[in-house]
Amino acid sequence: SDVYKRQGINAEYMGSNNPMSWLFGASKEETKKTVNPEQAMEELSKQIENSEKRQKVLEIKEKKLLQEALKLKKANNQRGAVLALKKKKMCEMELNKIDGMKLLMEKQLMQIQGAAFDEDIFSALTVAQEATKEATKDVSIEKFEILKESIEETQLDNEEKASYFRDIAQEGSEELMEELENLEKESVQKEVDKTIVPKKIIEKEYKERASKNKVVIEEKSDELL
Repeated sequence: SDVYKRQGINAEYMGSNNPMSWLFGASKEETKKTVNPEQAMEELSKQIENSEKRQKVLEIKEKKLLQEALKLKKANNQRGAVLALKKKKMCEMELNKIDGMKLLMEKQLMQIQGAAFDEDIFSALTVAQEATKEATKDVSIEKFEILKESIEETQLDNEEKASYFRDIAQEGSEELMEELENLEKESVQKEVDKTIVPKKIIEKEYKERASKNKVVIEEKSDELL
């Protein structure tokens, strides 16, 4: 395998069933692996975190190298100053590379998260669709029509029953109203009679008193004569 590495050949390909896979690449069956999205997201998050840690280390190292280059320059050590500055540039290039790699990993992480989210939504919609189909499997337009006709017949039957009992309740209403009007007239007549009778009695008493007074006056007149 060391020989393969020095020649730039992947030892895994040399151990595969296809002896030419090291030259043309492994077949789809050999390279295909089942990847768990959660594991992929976890691995990407881990590598992003490691990249940020490495960036912090390189940033500290870059500052130290800059300070060292300036210090060596003041000490007239031009060769040392240039070497420190070259190391600083290497750190700067590594930081830029990590920025690009981290951006790529974050993009990939977002894509996997979006795909997982889409899959969850699709699964939820599929379950909801299956539940809807299961709930409505015994429901059809024909059954709705039958149900509608049944409801209309029931309403019509109830209206007929209500009309029947209403007619029963109103039987003889006209005769009763006529009788009630007659009773009302009689009651009014009695009230009128109550006011007339006392008047006749008063007139009678008045005439009797007037007649008595006349007799008394005549008797007194006879006595005076």
